[in-house]
Parts: sequence; C-alpha cells; structure tokens
Amino acid sequence: MARRGEEPHPVTIPTTRLAGLLVALLLGATLQAAEHPVPITRSPADRLVFQPLHDAPATTLSLNDSRIGSRIAGMVQSLPVRVGDRVEAGQVLATLDCRSNRIKQRQAEAALDAARARITLARTQLQRSRTLEKERNIPVETVNQREADLNTARADLASARAALDQARLEVEHCTITAPFTGVVMERLAGEGEWVAPGAPLLRLLDSERLEVSAQIPLHRLASLQRTTATWLQTGQGRYPLRLQRLVPAVDPRGRYREARLLFSERPALPGSSGRLVWRDIRPHLPADLPVRRDGVLGVFLDRDGIARFHPLPGAVEGQPAPSDLPGDALVILDGRWGLRDGDPVEAAP
Repeated sequence: MARRGEEPHPVTIPTTRLAGLLVALLLGATLQAAEHPVPITRSPADRLVFQPLHDAPATTLSLNDSRIGSRIAGMVQSLPVRVGDRVEAGQVLATLDCRSNRIKQRQAEAALDAARARITLARTQLQRSRTLEKERNIPVETVNQREADLNTARADLASARAALDQARLEVEHCTITAPFTGVVMERLAGEGEWVAPGAPLLRLLDSERLEVSAQIPLHRLASLQRTTATWLQTGQGRYPLRLQRLVPAVDPRGRYREARLLFSERPALPGSSGRLVWRDIRPHLPADLPVRRDGVLGVFLDRDGIARFHPLPGAVEGQPAPSDLPGDALVILDGRWGLRDGDPVEAAP
C-alpha cells in the first residue's frame, strides 16, 4: 500500500502473460468466426454457364489473282473489257492482229498437201519397183531406195501435220480468253500496243474460288475445331463458313496458326476484311466469377454448408472460364472473395 502523499506505482504485467492474452483473444475471435458461418449467395451451375463467342481477324482471299498475258508477239487489236467488269471463263479478253499467223497457217496447210502428194508418189513408185524387181528388170537396191523414199515421205507428212498444228495454235493464241470467272482489276496494255510473248495485258481476280484466312491464337484452336457455328462478320454482313484446314506451321512472332475456311453459302467480296467469329460449344462460367487461391483460378462451391474450392483447368484471368461442373453444383457468388476452403457458409434467405 502506498504511503500518504506518495504516488501509487503502476501495475506491471509480464511480457509472456501479455502475449498469452493476445493469443487467447485471437483464438477467441477465430472460434467466434468459426461459430458464425459466412453469409453467401449461390446459384446452380446450369444457370450460370453459357457458350461464349470467340473471334479473330480474317480476310477473304482469292485463289487466283493472275496477270493474263499473250503467248505470242503481236499488236493488240482489241481490249473489250474494262476495270470492274465481271467476265466468265472462256470470255474474250483481248485479240491480237493475226494476219501474219493466218498466212503461216495457210502455208502449213499447203505444205501438208504437198507432203500427202509426195507420199502418194512414193507408194506408187515402190509398187512399180517391186513389180519390176520380180521380173528381174531392176536390182534390189532400187526397191530399197523406193522403200526409203516412202519412209521419208511419211516422216515429211508427220512433220507437215505438226507444223499445221503449231500454226493453228498460234492463230488461236491471237485471241486471249479468261481462264476462270473473275473480275478485271487492271488493264496493263492498250489497243495498238505491241506486246511480247508473256507480256501481261490485264489483271484478273478469281471471284468464285475464295478462301478466308484467319490468324488463330494457339489456345483457341481446339474450340475452333469443335465448333458447329462459324462465320465471317464484315461491314457488309454475316457470311457462314466451314473450316477447311489449319496450316501446319506456327507464326513465331505472335504464336498463331493460320486457318483457311470456305464459304458455305454466298461469299463475301474478294479482299473483304472483318472478324472470324465462332461459338465455343463447351460450357463456360462468366469471366468475373473465378477467384485465385494459391495461384490457381477456380470457384467456391457450397457443399452442405461448407465452402469447397474447385479449380478450373484452362481458366485465364479476365476471360470466360471452361466449366466441368455438373448442372446442380451450387456456385458461391456473393461472399466468395474472402472465403477459404473449408469455411462454413450460410446461404442468404
């Protein structure tokens, strides 16, 4: 007891005793929290899942973007098509001055007639020589010479026929036709212009044999291969597609693979750009639903009043997460952020 006039001494609590009091308070708070379940809201998984849409940049490509040229030298006589004209396969695109080629054709026809006349003469002479040889009027060497003359005439006839075929082909080459149905994109020569063999006259774009090229991220390839609904979305509309093939190479710069697709109905215009869109047939949970625990993304499920963490393999932060949950699984919504596996929970009324 303090004496009269003296200040009372403060009560000192040992450090170990203070630490014990703090631990006891914490344990008490923990036990109190354990005794009080975390209020939550929940929903069956089948009410949350959906089939998301994925997309990638895409362009409509023509399989043929050709510079149509002349096979022979000559002067352009006519070029009846204009830029933007749609032409059918076999339609005339240009004609060359063909007068000299037709003259060569007539010369080849005359040479063929002469070869036929020579072979007729050679046959007649051989028959006569054989008759005379039987009568012992000419030597065998003469008959042999006549046989050689006939064989030479036959060779000349074959050569004349080939020359005529070549002359006719050059006449045909005076007319340049469309090798496929397409659209004239450029005129590269003009009427009255002299062109050399192989010189391009115009540029023709195939408007029927079209493909869509799209760059697909590697983690989206499986969903594209599984999907049953794919289309090209452009400013002109929506065009249904079907997957044709995946190019067996990876772009090392962006970790993409190129997909080639075909139009299943009306095609877009060649060169059209837009987005390749497809529906993922796997069920997904909304992007904002997964939480991360120990570096793994997943969701909490209410299992008889206990929160259980369910990992979601393949989930990516900020994207819809593929779900393997049964439809009746109770997914915790509100209250999930502070939960730990094994915490007691209570659904809000």
